[in-house]
Amino acid sequence: MGKSLLALRGKKRKPSTAKSFDEKYMGSEPEWTDEVPTGSEIRRAYNWYNYFYNTKEKAKLLFDNYPRDKKEIRLLKKLPDWKMNSTCCYQARMMALGCKLPAENLDYFNECIEELLNEAKQIQDEKKETKPTAEKPSVQDRIKEQISDYIGEIEEEIDRFTLNKYKSDFDMYKWLRQNNVKQQQSNAIANHYKALLSELELLVSGNAYDVEGDKQLEEGYSHMKKSEKKRFFDFVNGIVSDAAANAQTQKTTRKTRTKKPASVEKQISRLQFMSENVEYKIASINPSSIIGSNQLWVYNVKYKNLRVYNAMGPAGFSVKGTTLQGFDPDNSYAKALRKPHDVLPQVLNGGKRVLNNLMGNLTTKATEPNGRINKDCILLRVIK
Repeated sequence: MGKSLLALRGKKRKPSTAKSFDEKYMGSEPEWTDEVPTGSEIRRAYNWYNYFYNTKEKAKLLFDNYPRDKKEIRLLKKLPDWKMNSTCCYQARMMALGCKLPAENLDYFNECIEELLNEAKQIQDEKKETKPTAEKPSVQDRIKEQISDYIGEIEEEIDRFTLNKYKSDFDMYKWLRQNNVKQQQSNAIANHYKALLSELELLVSGNAYDVEGDKQLEEGYSHMKKSEKKRFFDFVNGIVSDAAANAQTQKTTRKTRTKKPASVEKQISRLQFMSENVEYKIASINPSSIIGSNQLWVYNVKYKNLRVYNAMGPAGFSVKGTTLQGFDPDNSYAKALRKPHDVLPQVLNGGKRVLNNLMGNLTTKATEPNGRINKDCILLRVIK
């Protein structure tokens, strides 16, 4: 089934004082005859409704002009407005005005409605299975609600982006940090937008008709210029990548539940380091994990200097004041990074083979690190 994720893109209607001005260029609401409309006529109608109606108003179009059993509306309203397929909303209004949709468009409408009804029924059945006692929401329920709220706010930013000629200064990573979005919620946000990202990637690659079932993909985005499609792809890609980066940051900064021995706490009590750097989207690990480990990766943000320390023996590292102890000076290196944004993710996510070859692949001159750690240093990773 050719179902486009454009349904999630709700454009906010401009103020009523400007609508008449817009109609001079977009025309008034499409009208229909007794003849079956052509594909181009249907596309123009989609573009008209997409321009004038935001997410909430599109859902209202569907409910006010619902062509099937009206009892189904009550069930559909159990879903959030942004779940309503935009194309279905437009088609409902068009049919109410006398449009005789082609058989394939009508089939698409009914299939989308059935999917929404099935999803709404699942929610209804889950509520019936719960006990009628006034129980407090579970932790998972609260997390799901949080995720839904976050996605709703991100949808508003996407609306602003599309209304502002596909331009925005929205910084997803800063927004996640300011709202203290946790690891699980960040991963859920990234996963939510991955499907849209894949669709847009297919669209900008020019292969929109190569995948079975995506016949309506190009049609759904026909109102956008090629440059706008590329900017839309970059914007959504930033949402997904920043959400994933924030999840990784939350994972590394999460406090350990086990109480560390007093000797370890004493060793790191005077250690100075940078807890987080927004520019490179990195955060320091818990410094207590340095004690006893065999390898430590440190990045000096000020001098763009990457250091790898290897322990002298099986006892691993220790810390005295602000200096790392127990590292092998003949097997520890420091190199300047020309492209930190490319190299740092390899340090954070690479396996042993990647780490073993990483410093050798850098073309800058190697120097011997002195073991000192200061407030400009991010503690990237340890290997036990």
